[in-house]
Amino acid sequence: MTIFLPFYELNLFINILFSIMKFAEQLKAARLEAGLSQKELAQKTSITPSLISRYELGKVIPRLETVNKIMEILNFQQAITISSISNNNGTLIDIPPLFRQSTTLGITHLSILRADLNLHNLQTENLVYATMSGNSMQNLLNNGDKFIIDISKKKPIDGKIYAFNQGELFRIKILQNLPNKKIRLKSYNNYEYPDEVVSLSDIELIGQVVYKAGFL
Repeated sequence: MTIFLPFYELNLFINILFSIMKFAEQLKAARLEAGLSQKELAQKTSITPSLISRYELGKVIPRLETVNKIMEILNFQQAITISSISNNNGTLIDIPPLFRQSTTLGITHLSILRADLNLHNLQTENLVYATMSGNSMQNLLNNGDKFIIDISKKKPIDGKIYAFNQGELFRIKILQNLPNKKIRLKSYNNYEYPDEVVSLSDIELIGQVVYKAGFL
């Protein structure tokens, strides 16, 4: 029996198939770049070598938690672009970087479930991600952590975390509105980084930090 899919379903199927094969190719490239055999990667991720092989052949779509585990071992966010992978947890959506950084495998992306974006009423076109540098927000955003910014949210709300430019500096702080168009910049690590008070006009708001391994 021949089954004919509606055009939109056929397109979805083709896109998913393409994404699986792209993921498979890039996973293998990242593993080789890291200098790991399939067996070594399997040992580091507690995944069987045969399953790693099937991922790289595009025969199996990994679960989201498996993708995250591989991302951590292979520095996946900095090495691989995942177009969109349909798995048991939904569809992974690419979030582009705020700062374009080329790698041997192209521009980096961060992936998140579409269902999570919908649940929190976030629009993909408003989202970018960046990487935390320094320890001013330690224990909330640690050095090297990747986080997502909603660039449509530029009006400061007390107690929320924002990304902004101050002169040539890219900064992440908790903001608190003050009278006379002043604003207090608060660090999570306020022992080493005391509060600062500046004029709102002294900073260029990029957007609100909305996600870091869980919505903020």
